[in-house]
Amino acid sequence: MSNKTMKQRIALVAVTTLTAGFLSVASSPVANAANNQVLISLVPSTTGAAVTSVTEANARQVGWVSATATTGITSTSLATLSAGIAATGVCLSTCSIPFEVDNTDNTGGISVVVVGGVLSSLSDSGGTPGEGTSGSSAIAVSGDRKTAVSTSVATNSSLLGIATASSGATTMQLQFYEGANVSSSAATSGTLLGTFTLTIAAANTSGTFSASNSVIATQISYIAGATASGLLTYDDTSRIANGSRGAIYVFLKDPYKAAITTGTLTATATNGAFTVIKDGLPAVGDDYSATAAFATDTSVVGGDAYITVTQPVANTAGTSTVTITLDGAVIATKTLNWSGDIASIALDAANSNGSFKNGADADFAGGSQAVVYVAKDAAGNAVTLGTAPVLTGQTGSLVGASLLTTTTTNSTLQTSTAGYGTATMNVPTSALNGAGTYKLRVVNALGANIDSAVITASVSAGLNSFVVSWDKAVYAPGDLATLSISGKDAYGTTIADGTPLTGYEGAVASGLTTVGTACAATRTFSGGVVKCVYAAGNTDGAYSYSFDVATATAQSPSVGAVKVAGVAGVTNADVLKSIVALIASINKQIQALQKLILKR
Repeated sequence: MSNKTMKQRIALVAVTTLTAGFLSVASSPVANAANNQVLISLVPSTTGAAVTSVTEANARQVGWVSATATTGITSTSLATLSAGIAATGVCLSTCSIPFEVDNTDNTGGISVVVVGGVLSSLSDSGGTPGEGTSGSSAIAVSGDRKTAVSTSVATNSSLLGIATASSGATTMQLQFYEGANVSSSAATSGTLLGTFTLTIAAANTSGTFSASNSVIATQISYIAGATASGLLTYDDTSRIANGSRGAIYVFLKDPYKAAITTGTLTATATNGAFTVIKDGLPAVGDDYSATAAFATDTSVVGGDAYITVTQPVANTAGTSTVTITLDGAVIATKTLNWSGDIASIALDAANSNGSFKNGADADFAGGSQAVVYVAKDAAGNAVTLGTAPVLTGQTGSLVGASLLTTTTTNSTLQTSTAGYGTATMNVPTSALNGAGTYKLRVVNALGANIDSAVITASVSAGLNSFVVSWDKAVYAPGDLATLSISGKDAYGTTIADGTPLTGYEGAVASGLTTVGTACAATRTFSGGVVKCVYAAGNTDGAYSYSFDVATATAQSPSVGAVKVAGVAGVTNADVLKSIVALIASINKQIQALQKLILKR
């Protein structure tokens, strides 16, 4: 049934006050669909009044709108509850819902409880002809017609009724039980067959678009012919890689969270981009070729669709705004951004290592052979790379070196979102040490090589010597004192970043206290130096130290003393000496003044 027809029929419904007493219902001589279950009619009435029937096809409801869950809703004309099923739906404030509860044993009655409504009609079929014992008996009603128990114990008896929403109710719930206690007429003493919870709506808005319940979100871009990544329920704002397809996922729902499966969905793209709409998610092999800026889909299967958008201008950075409509009304606009083709690549010198270890690979010191790079398009946007850069033009100590081309913890391809990529320098074991140069190279979509500027670096053999130094000659109490341990290989080349302080042994007198990470064998060189920080104590004095590191050529430990003195390096003894000198000077001036007075 179309939404239009449904609305026309609902418009015929008037608020009808049903007879307060029991209504007699004639049973047709046909078999029930099943037993130990509840059958709820969803077929609309054409007369404005609800009708019960032991044959569910003849029952008629008033004011039913839609289901909000598929559980228990077996068709557009019937809801079936058993084994404790909980079904949900929406109805108007004037709704009257007919039901049939079937019973297959004679150990107890069958019952219904209504919360947020009343039982406006009840009858006991006393058994359906051809299915067992016939004959009916009384129905016990209590709770202001909100609960009822059929006292019939006949096999295959049925409790028929209509539940009508109470005035002002926001929800109406129907609870159904089989095997209820006849003697006490306790409606909830049996086994729960199921519940039917209805939200009361002021008007029928089923099938109309609800932005809060729907999903319209840009997705992770994908390469044509590949499987799309998704589905995201939020916008992915990453810049789309050059040559990749933009994607928008659409899942349309109405105010009752039911999928909208009818209507015309359109997508219009700007700036020369093409678009196409398909039901479902693009999979491997799907071409989804878009040949126009306007696309339409007149049947949104399952309520969801996937909108694919092409790059506005090939190999060029650009944007496209996609306007999405449902039956002519705009429901969303999404702006997609593309990167252009690779135009440049450069080293991020501040975050890259400039000194590499001879014979080192990706496993060296947790990836301290890192090379950090940034590739951009002609507009200056960071691009997403499909393959890692390679080295070219190596000279000196870097001849034969290469970059790790697989993605690991220490080697990651650049994405436009991250804005940079990392690679690991692999240096083969060789006699080459000292200075060297290299360039980074990537290949753009047209097959052209894009090289970086020449990059200067060095390759170092193992640690052969070290030097210990402090950043000041004298420290005031409370100063931070920085110790630097500098290392070089046998050729005088600065030791490679990531080289550990193997064999480290160090000691400082108690006048200095470690601050932060202490010097240890696990500390590594960065820029040829390991730095450790100490806090100077409050007592003047000279505090001894001793540091030693394992080197290829034996070297004696570095020993010495750190001086801690008063303000500006002045000791207490220096202050006392100055006071004595000042007093002596004052005494001399007094004596000279006395002589001058006596002469007068």
